[in-house]
Amino acid sequence: MKRKWMLIAVMILAIAMVVSLGLVGCKTTTATTAAETTVAEKPASEITIAVVPKALDNAIFLDAKVASEAACKELGINFIWTASEKSDAAQQVTVIEGLIQKKVDGILISCNDADALKDVINKAVDAGIKVATFDSDSPDSKRLFYIGTDNEGFGKQAGEFMKELLPDGGKVAILTGVLGAPNLELRIVGFKKSVEGTNIELLPIQTGEDDVGKSVEVVNQFTAANPDLKGWFFDGGWPYFASPEALKELKLWIDKGGKVVSIDTFQPMLQFVQLGMVDKLIGQNYVKMGNDGVKLLYDAIRGKTIESTNIDTGAEIVDKTNVEEVLKTKTPWE
Repeated sequence: MKRKWMLIAVMILAIAMVVSLGLVGCKTTTATTAAETTVAEKPASEITIAVVPKALDNAIFLDAKVASEAACKELGINFIWTASEKSDAAQQVTVIEGLIQKKVDGILISCNDADALKDVINKAVDAGIKVATFDSDSPDSKRLFYIGTDNEGFGKQAGEFMKELLPDGGKVAILTGVLGAPNLELRIVGFKKSVEGTNIELLPIQTGEDDVGKSVEVVNQFTAANPDLKGWFFDGGWPYFASPEALKELKLWIDKGGKVVSIDTFQPMLQFVQLGMVDKLIGQNYVKMGNDGVKLLYDAIRGKTIESTNIDTGAEIVDKTNVEEVLKTKTPWE
């Protein structure tokens, strides 16, 4: 009998320990939830989202800046637009480190290099900051979502256009910005897949370092040095931010039958369609990237679930058949 009561006592003690551990676990969970609720319920005026383009000197991000700033104003939250002066992954890491120190609530970034930015993005997320990418992704990081162009799809579309323009094939050159930039690399991958198995011969990739002046110089020099060149694919529209007069060698080559397909449809670039200095433009929607990117980040900060981790902002095709109509929709650049 005595032994029976001892066994009962041991069982009661064990049950008490389990209940006690369960209560401790509940307290910990409750504390965490309370902390998350505090962040989610911060007044809008105390929330800050930072938008980080590849570089401050890259004009293609101006639409994203205007749109993201307007979205922050609409939401009543604080807005930071910051980046390094030039496209440089190491400097971009430093920029993100600074935003972590500032304890911003959200970061929307266009990555110069997916691998180089991965660790600092993860560090920001681990610090409690909601991070998303736009324009150029870091898919292996802990970022919440990517919003922007289907870059490989853009490259494939450019390749299809090039095959139509050069049915007999020929030598084609590719101009890119910074080697290793994930969005640009994907466009090249798509382009190569599209022209594979045709008579199009791809020449060594040329880089303009995400710089308008450098891109113009590279295009003019390479075109002049390769008289048998048949086509150019610009996986970013850098040369078309210069004046038409700056692209003398390209113009002479086009007058002899050269064909160009380029990414982007910003207002300054459309004059080159009118002048016959580019055959097809494939445009990105930076307004949507900036506006929707900020609003989705804000939703995440408020505790809402983001349904998609990859948001395609679509494409706009411009050539001589519709350039006049498209021009009416564009805000003039000064």
